[in-house]
Amino acid sequence: MSDIDTPEISPAVLEIAVEPGQCRAAEDKLIFHAVAGNFQYAAGPSPDRFRILLDQYTDLYHLREALLEIAELDPRRSVDTSTIWDLIEALQQQREETIARKDTDTIEDEIATGIYGDEFF
Repeated sequence: MSDIDTPEISPAVLEIAVEPGQCRAAEDKLIFHAVAGNFQYAAGPSPDRFRILLDQYTDLYHLREALLEIAELDPRRSVDTSTIWDLIEALQQQREETIARKDTDTIEDEIATGIYGDEFF
């Protein structure tokens, strides 16, 4: 599939909360992974929360690594690593299903409009 054929997928926002004393360290992890992972983030609505903007080009590997590193900052281990792995797996599956559905819709539209005419007859 070329870049021209890549279907657009709507962006999503993932909100995470961190311990108040860990905000700077969490932001450092996000800064490091945001560029390579092709995602954006912003602090807010309160200082101990971050919103991460994901789109179809977000590298989920870097998102996963950022979330795992942030989870390690929590001394209470409120979120275990399997939860993060499950989240990333679900995001990947949802991305693949959305692309497949959009591809199917495109083909059905092309058939309905007659793009595939009598070339086989």
